[in-house]
Amino acid sequence: MKFRNFYNKIRCIFYKKILSTCIKLKIESKLTYPILFLGKGNIHIKKSHLGVYPSPFFFNTVGYLEARNSSASILIKNNTIINNNFVVIADQTSVTIGENCLIGPNVFITDSDFHGLKVKDRVNGNYQCLPTVIEDNVFIGENVRILKGVTIGEGSVIGCGSVVSKNVPPNSIYAGNPGKFIKFIDNT
Repeated sequence: MKFRNFYNKIRCIFYKKILSTCIKLKIESKLTYPILFLGKGNIHIKKSHLGVYPSPFFFNTVGYLEARNSSASILIKNNTIINNNFVVIADQTSVTIGENCLIGPNVFITDSDFHGLKVKDRVNGNYQCLPTVIEDNVFIGENVRILKGVTIGEGSVIGCGSVVSKNVPPNSIYAGNPGKFIKFIDNT
C-alpha cells in the first residue's frame, strides 16, 4: 500500500512538473493520477477527480490534456469524475466539461479533426475547429469518442464505444457508431 502510493505520487510529479509544458495551467484539485498537460492555451481544472483507483489502466497509463494553441482552452468544472486513460485536446477553440459528469476510461474528446479532408489540406493546416461542450450531469461510458463541435445536453448518457459526431439533446441516451438516439430519460 505504501509503495503503491509512493509510486503513484512520483508518477504524478514526474508528468506534471517535468514532462508537462502548459504554462497557463490552473488546477484546483489534488491530482492522484498522472496527467500530461501540454500546449500554449489555458487548462483549468476545478474541484474534480481525474483518474480512478482501483480501475483499469490506473498504473500503466496517463491522462492527456492539451490546449494546443494560444486560442485554445480546456475547462473541467466541479465534481466531475474522469476515469483513467483519457485524452482531451482543444486545438484552436475550446473543450468544456460541465459539473457532476461521470466519464469512463479510454475517452477521447476534441474540438478538431486536425487535418483537412481534401488531399491538399491534409498537411497545410487548413482545417476547421469547433467548440465541444459536455453540459452538467452527463454520464459517458467507456471507449467513447466525442468529436468537434458537439454539445452533449445536460443529464444525457452516452453508451460505451460510441462515436458522437452530432449534438445530443438533454436527458437522452445515445449509443453506437455513429451515436444514435435510443430514448429520452425521465428524470422525474
